[in-house]
Amino acid sequence: MAIRAFRPSDLEDVCRIERESFEDPWPCYMFAYLHMKNPESIKVALIDEKLVGYVVVDIEERSGKKVGHILNIAVERGFRNMGIGRALMEVATSYVKESGACEVWLEVRESNTVAKKFYSSMDFVEKRKVHRYYRNEDAIIMYKEI
Repeated sequence: MAIRAFRPSDLEDVCRIERESFEDPWPCYMFAYLHMKNPESIKVALIDEKLVGYVVVDIEERSGKKVGHILNIAVERGFRNMGIGRALMEVATSYVKESGACEVWLEVRESNTVAKKFYSSMDFVEKRKVHRYYRNEDAIIMYKEI
């Protein structure tokens, strides 16, 4: 497996995985916009040159300090449970740390027990609930100090 920065030519594969992974997927232009805003914000995972996953991370200012924000992560169905998501999260966390941030945050659907367990295994802890963060569901805010 290899992880590298997103390239505009990856957009079709990233959008396909996004649509397969989420009931309310991001529009493709969102990935293009975030890449234009910060070319380092999206990393992709490849196996034998096939794009199989991605992570999107942003560096934000909150209360006068830099923090990382995992905006999106997905791995193609047939490639899950192979360590790809973990590797993508580790790359994203390293990027956040190198950017001078001291913590990283993410939101996850309250019903997504698989994802919550995955994030917990990477030392993320539940901070609070946000009512109706998603169109039809609450979110759990999780974070970890780095």
